[in-house]
Amino acid sequence: MQRFRVRALPVGELTSVAEHLDVCPSCSQQFREMLRSRRGSEPLKITLAPEFQFRHEHVDYDQLVRLADSKMEATEREMLDVHLKVCASCQEDVRSFLTLREQIDNETEPAPTAIVEEPTREKRLWFAWWQGLAWNPAYAAAVVLIGIALVIGVAVFLKRRAANLEARQTQPPQGIIGPAKQTPTPANQAVAVQPTPAPVPSEQLPRHEPSPSLTVKNREPLKPAKNEGAVAVLKDESGTVAVDKAGNVSGLDEIPQNTRQEIAEALVAENVKAPATQTELAGGLIVLRGSDNNPTFRLRSPARTVIISDRPSFEWEKLPCANSYRVSVGDLKGHEMAKSAELSADQMTWTPTIPLKRGEIYVWEVEATVNGKKIVSPGTSAPQMKFKVLSANSAQELEQLKQARSHLALGVFYAREGMVEEAEHEFQILVRKNPRSPSLRKLLKQIQSWRQR
Repeated sequence: MQRFRVRALPVGELTSVAEHLDVCPSCSQQFREMLRSRRGSEPLKITLAPEFQFRHEHVDYDQLVRLADSKMEATEREMLDVHLKVCASCQEDVRSFLTLREQIDNETEPAPTAIVEEPTREKRLWFAWWQGLAWNPAYAAAVVLIGIALVIGVAVFLKRRAANLEARQTQPPQGIIGPAKQTPTPANQAVAVQPTPAPVPSEQLPRHEPSPSLTVKNREPLKPAKNEGAVAVLKDESGTVAVDKAGNVSGLDEIPQNTRQEIAEALVAENVKAPATQTELAGGLIVLRGSDNNPTFRLRSPARTVIISDRPSFEWEKLPCANSYRVSVGDLKGHEMAKSAELSADQMTWTPTIPLKRGEIYVWEVEATVNGKKIVSPGTSAPQMKFKVLSANSAQELEQLKQARSHLALGVFYAREGMVEEAEHEFQILVRKNPRSPSLRKLLKQIQSWRQR
């Protein structure tokens, strides 16, 4: 009934509960008493304003794409406009997305058509010029003679150049012509028949400087080949990370293989799988110590999340006129795992002395004593307060990822483990480093929806 009152149930369950309340007098009376206890003496207020009805209909990524492409239906656009009147967060999302799309369209729009039209204009001018010469045969004959002279001149130039190249190639090297003209003598003949000397080692040969052209070509740095199949190229804390269509990740060599695979799947599909802890930590009506009192003070942390420390610090709000507090921690089977002594009225935190077992889900509550009366939070009508301690293997993997200095790897790890606030923080940093990446914005939006739920 508590979730039905705030419309936190799925549509099917809301309908079935409403139908049951219509035919069951006892449940209807119980629901009215709950509303009366929540509302107190304040009169009941009902509003049919469309802004109130659509206040939870937040904009998702697909709606942003349809809005930017002008493909949104009239009814959906009307509902979106009603929601944007009361939701500043969605207004900012729409404004940022439209601005980003406009920047991308401006950068990728085709070159001006003036370049294409220029050859056509040139051709038209040439044709008009030739038509001007056609009426005068003398001008036409002069143009033909000039063209023939140019062709003959080019042919003579090319022939002379070819002859010079052939003469250079057939000319013997310097120093061979001189000895060949000498008169043969016995000494010359003796020298000519001497055996060929042994090759000189390379260390004793004189070193010659390479030509400038060869030096430039040899020292020219090789350009890295572009990854034509990349679906995402992002800036991370440790450098550039690229993911191709086959799911190969480059730039994160120090990251474990399973985490690299999760990163590739998230960027290729533009989707982060919701962790199982979202359902496991959702709630349930179970108490460690019986009490029928409604909660009058709130438990702060840990609250329906995954924590790293196996000795968490429990924190709650102060209850006015409370004389003392007592904290109890148990598992999902109802076994008490830790319990504090009686704490003073001005103490709102407590840390157990014995560490909790890693990888387990726990439930905790605080019992306040006010003039001998016990008040437990959360009460029997409120969802239980759960948390989970990170497993030993995951804690060891987290330490390795922190040393790799990768916001992308940490964000995917936190999302997988159900540490929603930490995952949101890492992806916010990535979006600031990569403002033109719609994939990261979509992943961040998806993680933020988990926290809202």
